[in-house]
Amino acid sequence: MALPCLALLLTFAYWPVVRSAVLSLYGTDLLGNPTRFAGADHYVELVTDPALRRVLLTTGVIAALSVLLSVGGALAAALLLRRAGRRPRAVLSVVLSLPFAYSAAAASAVFAGLFAPAVGTVNELLAGLGVGGPPWLQSPVWAVLSVSVATAWYEFGFAFLVLLAALTQLDREVLEAAALDGASELRTAWSVIIPMLRPTLVFLVVTGTISGLQVFTQVQVLTRGGPAGATSTLVHELYRRAFGEALPDFGSASALALVLLALVVLITAVQFRLLRRSA
Repeated sequence: MALPCLALLLTFAYWPVVRSAVLSLYGTDLLGNPTRFAGADHYVELVTDPALRRVLLTTGVIAALSVLLSVGGALAAALLLRRAGRRPRAVLSVVLSLPFAYSAAAASAVFAGLFAPAVGTVNELLAGLGVGGPPWLQSPVWAVLSVSVATAWYEFGFAFLVLLAALTQLDREVLEAAALDGASELRTAWSVIIPMLRPTLVFLVVTGTISGLQVFTQVQVLTRGGPAGATSTLVHELYRRAFGEALPDFGSASALALVLLALVVLITAVQFRLLRRSA
C-alpha cells in the first residue's frame, strides 16, 4: 500500500538529489549530460568566488529580515487582537490572514506596483506628505529591504494563523493568576504569554528561515537579482546558472543546490534541538 507513495518520493525527491550530487562533480553539455569530470572544482568556486559569497550574505540578510518582520509583526497583531471583541476579532482575523491565500507571484506583483519608481503607490503617498521616496528597486540597500518586506508580507499570514491558534491553547489559569496579581497587559504579554509561546515562536523562526533561504519568486518579479546582482539569492543564482545563461552550467547549479540543501538540513537540525529544549 505504501509502494505508490515510495515510488513518488524516489522519483521526485530522492533521485533528483542523487542526480544533483553526480552533476555537481562534472561539467555538462547544453542538455545537462555530464561531459568532463570536474571533481570538487565547483565547490572550491563556491568558497573562493567573492560574488558567490555576496549571494550567500544577501540570502542570509533577506531571510533574517523577513523572519524578523513576519514573525514579529504576526506576534504583535495576535497579542493586540487577543483583547478585541468577538466580532471585530473574527473580522480582523480573516483580514490579517489573507496573505496566506496569495501566491508568491501574485504578492510580488502587488509589491512591484507599490515600489515602482515613478508611479508607485508608496512614493505617491510619501510625496503627498512632502517626503521624497527612495529608489526602492534601484538602490542595492533599498532593493534588499523591498524584497525582504515583500517576503515578510507573504509569510505573515501563516505566522499569524499559527500564533492565533497557539494563543487559544494557553493555560487560562496562568493568565488569570497574572491578572489577579495585578500584572499589566504589557507585563503579562512579556513575562507570561511570550514564554508560553516559545515552542511556537521557535517553530515559526526556523520554518521562516528555511523559507527565506529559498526565496526566488520575489527576487525574480521585483528585481531579477538587480541592481548589479545586489538581490541575487542562492536559488536565483542557481536558476540563472542553470537556465538564465546562453551556456547553462548545470554542474555549478547542482553544487549550489546541494549547498542550499545542506543549509536547510542544518537549520532543521537546529529546529529539533531547540524544540526539545522548549518542550
